[in-house]
Amino acid sequence: MVNPKERNLRMKSLFGNVDPEALNKQAAPSPSEAEKRRVGSAAVKSMDRAFVSIEDENKRLHDQLLSSESIIELDPERIIPSFVNDRLDIEGDNGFQAFVESIREAGQKLPILVRPLPSKPGHYQAAYGHRRLRACQILKRPVKAIVRDLSDEELVISQGIENSERLNLSFIEQALFALKLKERGYSRETISDALGRKEGQRLAYISILTNTASLIPDALIRQIGPASSIGRPKWEKLGALIHDRKLSARQSETLKDLTASAAWLESDSDQRFSLVLDAFDQTSKRKPDLVEVSVAHGIIIAAKRADNSTRISIPDNRLPGLSDWLLQRLPELVEEFQQKQGKDSAMT
Repeated sequence: MVNPKERNLRMKSLFGNVDPEALNKQAAPSPSEAEKRRVGSAAVKSMDRAFVSIEDENKRLHDQLLSSESIIELDPERIIPSFVNDRLDIEGDNGFQAFVESIREAGQKLPILVRPLPSKPGHYQAAYGHRRLRACQILKRPVKAIVRDLSDEELVISQGIENSERLNLSFIEQALFALKLKERGYSRETISDALGRKEGQRLAYISILTNTASLIPDALIRQIGPASSIGRPKWEKLGALIHDRKLSARQSETLKDLTASAAWLESDSDQRFSLVLDAFDQTSKRKPDLVEVSVAHGIIIAAKRADNSTRISIPDNRLPGLSDWLLQRLPELVEEFQQKQGKDSAMT
């Protein structure tokens, strides 16, 4: 084995004839060579950074693919609508049949969003895409859907994804939808998000919607339909003709006759609204019915009936004390009336 001292001597003998200064001159690169080396080093570093960036992008895409939700096909008969639907009459929409035909010919382009129903395995509830769902039900073909676990609030907010892009959601559809959400205890902010409204004064607009819808019976709104060309002023006018969101006996009778008419059956939603408004407006302008009751000795007591009240006129000079006596007996008479009403209801 060669010891360290001997190895050092051999190394010195190898380079004994080498001039250190000449070696330094050879080792020092020229300025142009140094620039080439610098550029080459920068290119290598830039390439390294590019490879790192590509690796990061690949990792991001890979993670995105792993986390993305798949589009699957579901039996449309196993899907129920949202618990608060924003559409009054899907099939009554003039463009719906054309929409169905487009799906028949070209297929469903966009998936709907559904959530699983824990109480019914294999069944779902739609968050949005109700028109696509109904079209697939009519065509008896599977519906493309994304399945996502959603809370009630997340479900209604997700409806804003479509609502913000829609141009044909009518005023009364928005109003009734907003009112249903308000009745379920949702805030104006949540309702605004669910309607896809992001512009200024959106919270004030939600109040306008709910106040208008609360004037008109739900059943009447659904009978009329979306009435896409009818805006807030006319709906408010109709609401002003209705007391406490209930139709009077006369209005109910008027509506019954109207909905059985040929004009109603031949009308679209906008025209049905006009028919109802005109009929109720005429009803409100009619003179109150006058009823005269002959009592003792031919004395006449008159009663004027309006839509929501009846006024009885007693001639005090001919029947002194009757008015006071009736007022005192009124609680008893009301109780007797209510008891009779209860018995009549039980018999029927």
